[in-house]
Amino acid sequence: MSHKFKLAVGTTALAIISIVGLRDTGVFVQDHNTTLYSGSELKFAVEEQANIVDSNDRGYIVQKGNAKVTVPKEKILVTESKPQYYTVKKNAILKKDGKVVRNLFIGETLQTVKHYPNTVAVNTEDGLFGSVENKFIEPIEGPHMTPAKVKQNLKLENANGVYQLAKNQSVNVVSYKDGLFIILDEEGKDFQIDPNYLDFGEGGVKAVQRAVIQKQAPVKKIAEPVAIAPKVDGAKAQQVIDSAFSKMGSPYVWGATGDGGYDCSGLVYAIYVNELGISLPRTSSAQSQVGAQVDRSQLQPGDLIFFNTTGKGVSHVGIYIGDDTFIHANSGSGRVKQNKLSEKYYNSRFVNATRVL
Repeated sequence: MSHKFKLAVGTTALAIISIVGLRDTGVFVQDHNTTLYSGSELKFAVEEQANIVDSNDRGYIVQKGNAKVTVPKEKILVTESKPQYYTVKKNAILKKDGKVVRNLFIGETLQTVKHYPNTVAVNTEDGLFGSVENKFIEPIEGPHMTPAKVKQNLKLENANGVYQLAKNQSVNVVSYKDGLFIILDEEGKDFQIDPNYLDFGEGGVKAVQRAVIQKQAPVKKIAEPVAIAPKVDGAKAQQVIDSAFSKMGSPYVWGATGDGGYDCSGLVYAIYVNELGISLPRTSSAQSQVGAQVDRSQLQPGDLIFFNTTGKGVSHVGIYIGDDTFIHANSGSGRVKQNKLSEKYYNSRFVNATRVL
């Protein structure tokens, strides 16, 4: 297989594509709001899943509930799609405009250009273009990969090892989570990289630029709690609590802000941003930096409390409702529920609290 078409498939942490009945799937890298014909507003949040049903010159057509809207392509990173690569399983012929270009050979790798009902338009490793019938090829399964270039020399490190990157090196981006892009190295191992370091080119993906660059610059420390925290808006706090209780038992759905469920920061986003109009970022780590820092001893209903559940900094958020209790979307139990802050698990993982009401 040529290095030009080398496809990394070693990572098991990323979803494998199913060909049958596939709708392309992506993840929002920017918030997007649009007004429907009915006059109601449809909102998409950063890291929310995008169900892509088609595309046009203006962007991706995304379905949410019964609504279908067009979203600019720069706001969505495609994470699953029809195969980008195929391998030839039987001797076949590559055709263009009804004429034979050349024979294709078993094991040859083809790069997808466009899918048709019975054929696929492809590029060959030696630079030829044409179409081949579906019955002669089989998909190389793996995550959808979006190419990008690295803006400067970098060294990424995690449990998978070290990934040394050079300026202008091309990398394959497969996902976006917690404000970071996920890229694959040549062996298919995944690494996280800050959006500030990637260039997707003109018309490409444009992620929300983080104020802090992870691992390549000093990490911004969470501010010390103020001596006297600002007074909570009691009316808004009651709205938050009532709304949080109304969502008890809702399913935990990663990336969701109410469309069928919530993740932890999605629950906060749904209540504070969508319902109360308070400006907050989408992820728990970013939310932990907004508002007045509150000492644990001064917690009031409506405050946000943050936890380190992964060992890598703030990764979880809950809504404090008083009496040592908070409501959160819990991935372990798979639902929105209550827990006590003094419970051993949460007590030992508490990081900070903020007041935004």
